[in-house]
Amino acid sequence: MQVPKKTAKVERGTIYLEVSATGAVKPQVGASIKVGARISGKVEKLFVRQGDFVKAGQLIAIIEHEDLKRQVERYQYDYKQALSQLEKVKVTYPERILSRKKSIQALEAEFSQIEREFKRLENLFKDGLISKTDLERMERDKLVKIHQIESAKAELKALEEEYTKELERAKAQVESARRQVEEAKVRLNYAFVYSPINGFVSEVTTQQGETVVAGLNAPTFITVIDLSRLEIHCYIDETDIGKIKTGLSATFKVDSFPDKVFQAQVRTIYPGAIIKNNVVFYDTVLDILTPYENYLRPEMTAQVTIIADKKEGVLLVPSGAVKIDPQGNHYVMIKKGDKWEKRLVKVGWEARGKTEIKEGLSEGEVVGVW
Repeated sequence: MQVPKKTAKVERGTIYLEVSATGAVKPQVGASIKVGARISGKVEKLFVRQGDFVKAGQLIAIIEHEDLKRQVERYQYDYKQALSQLEKVKVTYPERILSRKKSIQALEAEFSQIEREFKRLENLFKDGLISKTDLERMERDKLVKIHQIESAKAELKALEEEYTKELERAKAQVESARRQVEEAKVRLNYAFVYSPINGFVSEVTTQQGETVVAGLNAPTFITVIDLSRLEIHCYIDETDIGKIKTGLSATFKVDSFPDKVFQAQVRTIYPGAIIKNNVVFYDTVLDILTPYENYLRPEMTAQVTIIADKKEGVLLVPSGAVKIDPQGNHYVMIKKGDKWEKRLVKVGWEARGKTEIKEGLSEGEVVGVW
């Protein structure tokens, strides 16, 4: 009869329910950016190379833009002309309106004088001192002056309405010209390509001197990756996905640094399934908690272990102490003095080289380890 080579005591401790999966290091959303151009033209200057570190807002490339500069200058001239026209309207129309008002005031003063003269002549006519012809002539002058005042007021009203319309039109022309200038400046700014984020240039796809054509898709100059914003995507089998939830702790290793263990935490589980070789997986995203600068890079393979649950204060033995007999029963060998005794046990979880014993052993007993 074979006997165990080593012994171990039955101890109480904590055991973890672990789910293992293979994953990969990926950039977070927005951490990998393809930087392109929104206008067509020859690349006059390209200031970066693959592997360079760039900062957000750093100038990457310049596209030929003389025609865009001339367009800005032309629209600026139009804008100045529109402003000049607006100022002209603001000055000339109020002057004309004021002149009309003074003319009306003069006519009204003349009318008042005529009206006083008419009343005086009426009294003279009653006394028989003047003829009716003189009175009628004064009455005719009074009606003429009334018509002149009414006509002048109508002209004033029309002039004020014209001023309002011309002012609105001139302001609209100024606003339209201003927008054209701003749009032209924006198009000119498209000739200067900047990095939107901090990161390393992982790829350069356009060279200085090449002509780029901006169509439905902007031509890519470079790809920038922010290596400080990485995450882990691992693929959990459908048989284990029910054990996973957000907030669970996890660890992972990469082949480049096999002795280093990185801490992580489950952030989310994507609802869509991934089917590979007729096996259903679910993409689970982990936040990396351990500082990883100069260690991790995109697309590194990660061996992930997610701690799905734990039990504290349970009986534990080394997994090498538990055997299975031909009938499928779990058993351990108990040392009694110099002899070994077989004892059936009921096991629970197994993780990290430890197996939970639910029934059959007591704390402190000595078991054999194969």
